[in-house]
Amino acid sequence: MSWSRNTHGVLLVRLRQHVAQFFLCLKLQVMTNLILSKESSESEIKRYFNVVLELSKSDNEFPVNLDEVWPLVYERRDSAVKALIRDFIEKEDYQPLRRKAERSSDGKFIGADKVDYYLSVPCLEYFIVKKVRPVFEVYRQVFHKTANNSLPTSRKRSTGLTTKVKASLMWIEGVSRYLNLNDASKLGLLKQVAEPLGLPTPDYTPSKGILKSASALLKENGSSMSAQQFNAKLIEKGYLKEITRLSSKGGTKKFKSITDKGTSFGENQVNPNNPKETQPLYYEDKFAELLQIIKIA
Repeated sequence: MSWSRNTHGVLLVRLRQHVAQFFLCLKLQVMTNLILSKESSESEIKRYFNVVLELSKSDNEFPVNLDEVWPLVYERRDSAVKALIRDFIEKEDYQPLRRKAERSSDGKFIGADKVDYYLSVPCLEYFIVKKVRPVFEVYRQVFHKTANNSLPTSRKRSTGLTTKVKASLMWIEGVSRYLNLNDASKLGLLKQVAEPLGLPTPDYTPSKGILKSASALLKENGSSMSAQQFNAKLIEKGYLKEITRLSSKGGTKKFKSITDKGTSFGENQVNPNNPKETQPLYYEDKFAELLQIIKIA
């Protein structure tokens, strides 16, 4: 097979580009040699971000080793890994790299297999940087002033984050509507989406009244009716409904949920003992009226 001089020249140029990129990455990794933590100085953090910026310019889509940045926010590596896998998309926001355990001279394995996680720049920003204000300020100095020119892939990489946020918000809206969740429970679900991305959420929702369980309010109002009998009456009158869900063992489980008609007298909150279910709670100042309506006082 004979190649033209022109083809030879093109291949040589490409080879030189790949070799130059390889040595650039190697040089930058040696330059940084940093593991950031809550005690890292501003200059150390800035030096690290400058290296990440250069790596991202070399078409490295996942330039950040999670092990170098998780101590900025998390106390334990496994907590950081769990949050990363839960809140971000593999191969769009991060890339896992599995490493086999090393062998000693006698052929025995030393330690165990390990998975390294490499983050995209947008994932670094939302997963780590925005959760620590001083770190974010340094990040802005390095990245935001050159974002348009230096990070041509950043907008593409952030698409995965945007898609996941939209899907999560649609899920929250659907679940909230189906289960008639109260505002506090909606806020709790929203925080699960927003906090890993560094997005602000309210600390609380305005209270519509003091909420208590049916058992507690039946006792306070001197009713001899059991909570089971009370629930049956509410279901009969259309103030409460029973919902069936699949259990983790393949069977079914039932739980109660206040209907639209019943929301004048109470709210559904996510069951603290089982987040897959709702826990009906009732307004203290309206419970006597509810008892009169269903004629069980």
